[in-house]
Amino acid sequence: MGDPQDMVLLVDDERSILDVLSMGFKRAGLATKTAINAEDAIILLEAHTFGAVVTDKNLPGRSGLELLKVINERYPDTARLVITGYVSTESVLEAMRLGADDYLLKPFESIMLVIERVKQAMKHRKVQTEREALAQALRAMEKSLRKSESTIFQKGTELDLFQNVVDLKIEDATAELTARVALLETELEVEKERRVAIKRLLTELSAKTEGELAKRLLAEAEILG
Repeated sequence: MGDPQDMVLLVDDERSILDVLSMGFKRAGLATKTAINAEDAIILLEAHTFGAVVTDKNLPGRSGLELLKVINERYPDTARLVITGYVSTESVLEAMRLGADDYLLKPFESIMLVIERVKQAMKHRKVQTEREALAQALRAMEKSLRKSESTIFQKGTELDLFQNVVDLKIEDATAELTARVALLETELEVEKERRVAIKRLLTELSAKTEGELAKRLLAEAEILG
């Protein structure tokens, strides 16, 4: 069985889109649940753990962007991707500001491409989660070290005992920092891949538009390097 954290929530008011995506993800070995509006999606989010949410931007009732805001606030470890059939630089940038990991256009050129971009977004979120957990562990260790040092000095513990404690802490800190460096290097690679994906998306959008909008999209792509 797959990791329950790899389950994907699909949100779209078009049943045909949900059916096609569900079938594709199933073939790729990823479990899915579906919802036709943001309200149903929120209920599912409260009941299950999802590795990613793929939501249409335009939903009946609360929009996909409103759902994105809820996920960003309540489920920061969940990757989120927005799909739409309309080209809009403003909506792309708004989705990114609300924490979207990627932005997909429909009709999809390839369901497998969609699945790969969802997997990439989940990988990126997992790295971020691990990095934050490591940062919290380091902060807790530093706090514990300061407290230990204070206690040792206050009680007048002998210097050799203090040195032993410090040596142990340094050894632990070195191991943690080594792991952190490895995680940060992984995150950097994932971030590079994400920037390439976003640049590719903006370039694709510019090719489908004309005039000032196309120039703006290309400018945004250039900013990404």
